[in-house]
Amino acid sequence: MEARRAGDVTERKRRFAALLRNSAVLRFGLSLVARVLAPRPPVGAVGALFDGDGRVLLVEHVFRTDFPWGLPGGWVRRGEDPAHAVAREIREELGLTVEVGPLLLTEPVGRTSRSTHPPHLGLAYACSLVGGTASLSAEVVSIEWTHPHEIRHELAPLQHKAVLLAADALARAKRDATRQPRNSANQALE
Repeated sequence: MEARRAGDVTERKRRFAALLRNSAVLRFGLSLVARVLAPRPPVGAVGALFDGDGRVLLVEHVFRTDFPWGLPGGWVRRGEDPAHAVAREIREELGLTVEVGPLLLTEPVGRTSRSTHPPHLGLAYACSLVGGTASLSAEVVSIEWTHPHEIRHELAPLQHKAVLLAADALARAKRDATRQPRNSANQALE
């Protein structure tokens, strides 16, 4: 009896799933229900932007009360690609055009006693400068280019990790670039 009832339930689920797959109207209705019921945790995204001297760009934000100094970035809009959000935020906050590179780090960001932001998912990307000159906006109090191991400000843990990861990746890329010509020259001599 139990097995037959389980088989009936399974068959009903299969028919319902097939109905959903084959009906655009039902899929649309389900998508509306999912939008209303699905959890929507906020997502913040920042960019680790380095100059040609290996210095990282830090900004003092007006609205960040827990860690005022940090990497440029902000909230990802609903449906927005997080990498595009980083480029948009850096353009809006600083007037810079960047190319957003690989994702460095992602982790949950909690609250501190000084936080005004909600708990959220934090993303950090490596960025390279394409153009522009950094300028202040309504959201930025000041900017500073500094070497990663000489940072004088307390950064949010995710952002501190992202700076170190990006700095290590840049150092590896420089080492690889300096090794490559020697290998090519050695190969040409053989």
